[in-house]
Amino acid sequence: MQKYKIFDLFVYCEYNYKSNSMKKLLILFSMALVLCGCQNTAPSSSLTYEGEQIDALKGLISSFTAGDFETYRSYFTDEARIVHNAWFLDEEAGISIDAMLEQHIFNRENIFEEISVNEGIYEIITQENGNQYGHVWIEFTVRGYESEEDVKIPVSLSFGMKGNQVDFEWGFYDTSNFPKPKSE
Repeated sequence: MQKYKIFDLFVYCEYNYKSNSMKKLLILFSMALVLCGCQNTAPSSSLTYEGEQIDALKGLISSFTAGDFETYRSYFTDEARIVHNAWFLDEEAGISIDAMLEQHIFNRENIFEEISVNEGIYEIITQENGNQYGHVWIEFTVRGYESEEDVKIPVSLSFGMKGNQVDFEWGFYDTSNFPKPKSE
């Protein structure tokens, strides 16, 4: 019996010694595998509510609201395209930023005597491929030249960004409550 106890003790010690070494190697290998597996090398998208592009979009909206169209224009690239109240793929619906600027100036001189805007919600999405898009949800409060009534106009805008400038604007809003143009 004594013979087996010594043998058992030898096997036990030998087994546990190798087992501890193997356990250590297995744990080390598992940790290395987990660390390598947790590293996401694939590109990912992101969303932000602050930064230079958000500041640019806020500047664009505030300069529009103030009627400072020179500053407003500076937030767009030279080739910027604008689509309002139409599907963005409709080629006939898109106009240049300069054509839209003319429309904004006309509206300001003939329809909107006063314009203000709420704080709104501003975000920038960066897609996996690096493309960046801004989204703005705001509510303009406008008053016409021949009206004492304030009209609230909720607006949803999407922007294709090139750095801190807008290369594409896609907007939706209801024009049915716009004030009537001033009479000549």
